[in-house]
Amino acid sequence: MNLHQARRYSRLRGFTLTEILIVLVILALLAAFGLPAFLKYGRQGKLTIAQASLKQIAHQESQWFAEHKTYATLSQLGYPVDSALSAIYLTKDGAIAASATRDSIYRVSVKLGAPLGAPSSAAGGPSDTGAYYLITAEPVNEQVKEAGCGTLSLASTGQVGATGLQGEAACWEKK
Repeated sequence: MNLHQARRYSRLRGFTLTEILIVLVILALLAAFGLPAFLKYGRQGKLTIAQASLKQIAHQESQWFAEHKTYATLSQLGYPVDSALSAIYLTKDGAIAASATRDSIYRVSVKLGAPLGAPSSAAGGPSDTGAYYLITAEPVNEQVKEAGCGTLSLASTGQVGATGLQGEAACWEKK
């Protein structure tokens, strides 16, 4: 091997083990810090879909109550309801369906009646059916794995709830 061939060989030698390890460490750090943040945004988006749907239904309930002096079922509000469960399903893209699909993330239902602890009344009191509603969004499919907020709820009194580990303060914080 002459001097000219030796120079050409030294230029073609490739990456050292140290250089490859540095690149792998950088990629591991990006994955360790970037992936959880990316997944958090996906979870937050699904939570926002559920909250927006509950608030939309609550608004429609208020309008119905103003006209009929009672609250409505989902089918009375015009939603395509799963007749067996009296519920609708929210998908990842925010669409509403009458039955569960692979893309469903929440099952939304409305319970009508009196708030817990309300005194019973003979006529016109708060315990009449339709004088109170509780809208719930229960996670389904892969959303069940998200234990942070669990089942979300919104009552006609304005009270919000969340059964998950984070609790209602974190799940319903003002954005």
